[in-house]
Order: sequence, then C-alpha cells, then structure tokens
Amino acid sequence: MFQFRKLRARRVEIRKNRPDITSFREAVTDPRALGLVAVVSVFWLLAVLITLLREQVVRHRPDQYAQQDITSRVEFYYTNTERLVELQQAAREATPRVYRAVANPFAELQKTLLALPEDVARLTPEQLPKTLKLDGSSITALKKIHMETPEEYKKWVAAYIAKLLELRDRGNLIVLDQDDWQEERNAQQRDRLKLQGPGPAAEFVTIDKSRTYPARQQGSWSMDIQRGELLTLIQPIAEQHFSQPAANIAGYTIDTLRKTHDLEKDLTLAEQDAAAKRVSVALARRHILEKAVLVPRGQRVTEESWRILNEEQRAFVENLGWQKRLAAHFGMAGIVFLVTCALTGYVVLFQPRILRNRFRALAIAALLLAMLLLPQLAAVGTGPLLLFGIAPSILVAMILAIAYDQRFALGIASLHGLLVTAALDQGIGFFLIMWVGILTCCFLLEEVRTRSKLVEVGGLTALTMILAAAAVSAAGMEPANVLWRNCLYAGAAGLGVGFIVLGILPFIEKAFKITTSISLLELADASHPLLRRLAVEAPGTYNHSLQVATLAEAAAEAIGANSLLCRVGSYYHDIGKMNKADYFVENQVDGRNRHLNLTPSVSLLIIIGHVKDGVELAREYNLPPVIQNIIQQHHGTTLVEYFYHQACKNCGDDDQPPDVQYRYPGPKPRLRETAIVMIADAVESASRAMVDPTANRIETLVHDLVMKRMLDGQFDDADFTFSELQIVEKSLVKALLAIYHGRMHYPSTAATTHAPPHAQPATAATKAG
Repeated sequence: MFQFRKLRARRVEIRKNRPDITSFREAVTDPRALGLVAVVSVFWLLAVLITLLREQVVRHRPDQYAQQDITSRVEFYYTNTERLVELQQAAREATPRVYRAVANPFAELQKTLLALPEDVARLTPEQLPKTLKLDGSSITALKKIHMETPEEYKKWVAAYIAKLLELRDRGNLIVLDQDDWQEERNAQQRDRLKLQGPGPAAEFVTIDKSRTYPARQQGSWSMDIQRGELLTLIQPIAEQHFSQPAANIAGYTIDTLRKTHDLEKDLTLAEQDAAAKRVSVALARRHILEKAVLVPRGQRVTEESWRILNEEQRAFVENLGWQKRLAAHFGMAGIVFLVTCALTGYVVLFQPRILRNRFRALAIAALLLAMLLLPQLAAVGTGPLLLFGIAPSILVAMILAIAYDQRFALGIASLHGLLVTAALDQGIGFFLIMWVGILTCCFLLEEVRTRSKLVEVGGLTALTMILAAAAVSAAGMEPANVLWRNCLYAGAAGLGVGFIVLGILPFIEKAFKITTSISLLELADASHPLLRRLAVEAPGTYNHSLQVATLAEAAAEAIGANSLLCRVGSYYHDIGKMNKADYFVENQVDGRNRHLNLTPSVSLLIIIGHVKDGVELAREYNLPPVIQNIIQQHHGTTLVEYFYHQACKNCGDDDQPPDVQYRYPGPKPRLRETAIVMIADAVESASRAMVDPTANRIETLVHDLVMKRMLDGQFDDADFTFSELQIVEKSLVKALLAIYHGRMHYPSTAATTHAPPHAQPATAATKAG
C-alpha cells in the first residue's frame, strides 16, 4: 500500500511539472486543438454511419439458446430460400433433356449389309463377322442372292435402312450414349425426354424415357432385357425385307447399333432455366402473424430460425416509418457522440501530446473505426459475436498498450468495447466478457521484450475470457453445449488476437512510431553494423559507451525507468564521434592531443558536432526515433567547460565570451531515460580522470555532477523528482565503486604496476601466511 501511494504521489508530481501534460481546459483552448476537433468530428460521423448497420443486425445468433420465447413484432411474409431453391432444382430435374437426331446413324450398318453377299461368296465362314452368326442355310441364301439378284438385294437393304430411320423419327427407336442413357434412367423426377430432328428447322417430339436404348459398347451385349425389346421391334422389319437371313441381320443390327441422338446441352440448360423461373415463389412463402412464436423458449436458434428472424428484423424496420427510424438514428448518434466525447477527453487528459501529432490522432481514429466496422460486418452475417465481436476491442487494447501505456489502453479499449456493445445491441454479459479480456491484456502488457510475450498474454486473456463466458452462460442457465461453444469462441478471440499482434508488430511500430523492447534488443546486439563500426573506428568511445550503458541501466532499474532503453541508448549515444575519433581523448592512444593547435572555438565546433553527426548516422542506419532523441539530447544545453575556460584564459577580464556560445545546442532531455544517460555519461567520463577513486571522492563527484545539471535546468523537461535523483545518485555511486574496487597487489607485477609494498590487504597477507 505504501509503494502504491508513493507511486501515485510521484505520478501526480510528474503531471504538475511536465510541460506536455496540461489540464483539460488548457488542452481545449490550445490552438492545436482545432486539428483534433476536425479528427473527432470525422470520427463521430463515420462511427454513426457504421452503427447504421445496426438495423440489419439480428440480436440472436445461430445456435444461441433462447432464454424466453422469441416472438414476431410485426406481421410479415417469409420466403424460404432453401425451399425455393429445392423446388427450382426439382423443376430442373423434371424438365426433359433435349436430344438432336444424328444425321445418318445406320450408315455403317448399311455398308456392311450391302457387302454381305459378296463377303459370303468370297470368304470362308470362319472369316465372316462373328456377330452375324450365319448358319449354313443363311450362307447358301446369301450366295444365291449374290449370284442371281444383287440389285434386288440392294433395294432390300435400302428399304430396311429407311424403315429403321422411320422408326427413329417416330420415336420408336431411340438409341442414346451409354452415359446419357444411364443418366435418364437414374433421374427419378424426369420421365420423358425431348427429341429434335436432324434438320435446323426440325420439330420437337417428347417421348417416354423408357423407350430409349443404350448404344452398344465394346464387348458383348450384356443388357438382355433391352436386347429382347429391340429384337421384338426389329425382327419383323428384317423378315419383311429379307427372307432366309432375317434373324441374323436383325441380331447383327442390334449388336452394331450406334447412338441415334446427341444431347443438346445448351438447349437443355435453357429449358431447365425456363422451368426454374416458372416455379412460383408462393410455394416457398410463409405468412407469419404478429406475436407469433418464432423460437420457443429453451430451443436453439437454427439456421432456418435465424433467417426468419432476419426477415422479421427487416420487416420491423420497414414498418417503423421514417419518423421512428429517424428518431432511432438520432438516438444512436447521441450514444456515439457521448462515447466520442469520453474518448476525446481521455486522450486529452492522459495523452495530450496527440494534440501536437495529428498523424497519431488519425492513426488512433482509423484503428477504432476499423475495429468498429469489423464486428458490425460480422453481425450482419452469421459469424459468432463472441469471436468477431470481442476480438477487435481486444486488438485495440493490445495495440494501444504497446504504443502508449496500460492506463491509456485500458480506458480507450473499454470505451470502444462499450460502443461496440451498443452498436451490436448486446447485453451486459457480452460487455463483461469483453471487458475482462481488455483488463487482462492491458495489465499484462507492461513491456514486450520477447515475441512469446504476446502469445502468453493472448493465452492468459483467452483463459480469463473463457472463465467470464462460462460464468455469464451459467448465469443465463444456458445448456452445456451452448456454454462450451461460448467458451470456445471467447478463448479463440483472445488467443487469436495474440497471434495477430505478433504478426503485425512491426507495422504497429511504424504506424505509431514507437520502439518496443524487441526492437531494442535487436539494436543491442553487438553485431549491429553501427556498433561494429564504432568498435573499429573509435574503440575508446565504444568502451566508454559500454561503461555508460552499465551505469545507466543500473540507475534506471533503481527508479523503475526503462532500463533497456537506457542501455541501448547508451550504446549509440556517442556514435557521432566516429567521424573525428582522434579529437576525443578516449581515442587518443598515442597521447597526442589534437586540440593543442586549435583555437577553443574550433575545438568547440568539433566537440559539439558529434551530436549532429550522431543524429545523421542514426537516421542513415534507420535507428528508431527514441534512440535518435537520446543521441540529440544526452548533452542537453550543458556547457563545454574545458574549452570555455580556455577561451576565458585567452581573453581579458573585460572581454569574456558568454557561456551561451560554448553550450551544446540541445534540446534538454525530455525523458527520464535520456536524463539518466546524460548523468551516467558525465559521471563515467569524470570518474576516469580521478587519480585515487575512493568511496568519498566518488560520492562527492556524482553528487556535484547531478546538482550542477539540476541547477543548470537540464532536468526541467524530464519527469524527474528529487527523490528519484537521490536514488540515481546512490545507484551510480554503487556501480562506480564496483568498477573501481580495490585489488590485491601481486609481488610479481609490482614493478609493472608501481604498487606500494604495504598496499597488500591484511586479509590477503593473513591467507598467504
């Protein structure tokens, strides 16, 4: 409790002193608020337009449990589209398919029959076609025909073929392709087919499909029933035109039959479409009276019931009249206006810097509108609202918690969830499940240092929403299957959002211009090209940066600041020294001072130039803005004391240069982390110049450096308190003592280290003795 009060008091003090945090009145009267007013107005208008989809939203969802009778509010007609489709499909299947007659299906048969007498006279019985099955008397009769009446035989064949064509044209001999014939046989609702003659202007004839026969396939005839029927039809014709070999010719005709008609797909499709259009809609229409029970209490809302409810909703809206509809629209616009005002007030109070950055305001507005549209579109369809209705608000909470802070994300996401609940016409249970998920993810997303953190937060959010969904379903006395399904959807919403944020995290950083701990850890890698350049081109500066990083990280952890940002910022804070590394003392390994031959003003330009060069290098290597700010602000507007004193020595007492000319261009640190890097940088550099770094000297040095910068106003723009400065001092002293702790002086290295003989600690001497 004490820590909580202390933290709250610190936040209150920070808000009083920070220039970017103002009161609501000051924020509203800020001239830059006009841009925010425009963004808010556009947001409200678009949000109202999105919520107009509410008229098409059915409150009850498929598979939902009806806790009470769902009755009709108006009288209406419901057209069962599925039933209508079934009737139309039945009409299609009952429509006869159209077949066009083949021009000359018996041409091959005629050719074989004309050559038969000559083949019988020329070939042996074994060489004749086996399908003829000619006996001795038939062969003798055919040989006689060949010798005596060949021309008469040709007339018999022509008359036989003409009779077969006549049978076909009358619809008595219809031979179809095997697949078409099988399709006709399998069609239960279709008992007839439609025939068209071979000519372009031929008339149509409709016949019974049972009078059709399949064309002969390769191999023997296996359909005995159809063969017997064909023999009964063709045998009398063969006997009429042929005498002795009539039976053999009839059998041969059947065994060599080819299809007489081809399926006309385009005409068939047109006939079926016309039949489907002739189906009356009234056959699939129901008349439902007002106050009729649509879904009884305790029953599940089926797909069919949901379609009836959807039609009832449409009829109810149409019967309201324009006055009531307009009043409903004004009411919804009022609700959206209240929520919009609450959102705007929350932004102004807790993130007033958005007033200065219209792009961020647009990004937040676009995010909220998109996440409002998604559940509305899902609600128009049959999508589960516990998945598509809740997940967008959870996504808003996660993105804002990463981009800003937990408190801001919690407030904005909660208000967004309230707007979604009102737009979807859902109850308190729906909002409670959503709000539990928002609370969980906001409380857990304090810092994202690993990618698995997002998945863990998504999993824990899913778990809490599962418990909330179970509690809400149990309170509503819903069946077990409904309870489990609600839990499944709620859990999927939380876990799915975690994976989505994991995938879009780089885009979040770019859109809101933020840097997560994951990106900072990537920058902290020693193999980063810029750090490798620093280690090679300015090794002294590189080692100095490592020491500053150690000091700054420890100090940041002591006061609860972002220690990772301090460490990574310290790595890069002096990268500008690479351009003129030899002009900085830590890189002058040969002991030669290159400033001896330069005037103080020129040396000043070189020294302060490393800040500008560092910012340019940071931009060249695409370092995030927060690191660029640390590079630019880590010296603030402090005085370059050495060269200022040199300039004062070179001038008379009456011509002293103003110290403003020998200060860094700034700006001053605006974050605690930048101020910590400033102090750590100064302390590390000054401690290296100490001849005998004892504890008292280090403590005095750190205190003097901190007080000098505080009295110089370097921390005016940072959210530092006096108590935090004291903690930073103690942390830096402790870290420096750990670096400059005492060491045992070994006799073997005394000549090299110039250590006094009596400097060996008593404990070591005792152990040696």
